[in-house]
Formats: sequence, structure tokens, C-alpha cells
Amino acid sequence: MFKVIVFACMLQAPEQCLKFEDTRGLKATIVQCEERIGEMANSIKSLLPQYGIVGAKCEHKGDMT
Repeated sequence: MFKVIVFACMLQAPEQCLKFEDTRGLKATIVQCEERIGEMANSIKSLLPQYGIVGAKCEHKGDMT
């Protein structure tokens, strides 16, 4: 299971950054996680055009049991 995290910083003030975590829950595979990163990045860019995506990761949270 993977948790999606995306980081964005303000273009005019790069020290002002935000951390976004997926509220839709954990993803079962790394592929699903990476796809969700793309979705979230596009949404962030649309909603907050003054911010640029500076990083993202799929944080491993354990396996399904």
C-alpha cells in the first residue's frame, strides 16, 4: 500500500511550500500511486497556478493483508 504525497512551492517565494496528501486513501500498487501523483499535480497546478510542483513520492505504508 502506498500513500501519495505531493510538494509544491510558490514560484515567486520558493521558501513558501505546501505538502499535499491524498485524501482518497492508500493505493494498492506503485503504478496506481504514480498515476494519482499525476492527477494531483494537475489539480494543484489548476487550482494554485502561483505554485510549482517541486516533488512527489509514493510512501510505502505496508502490504495488504
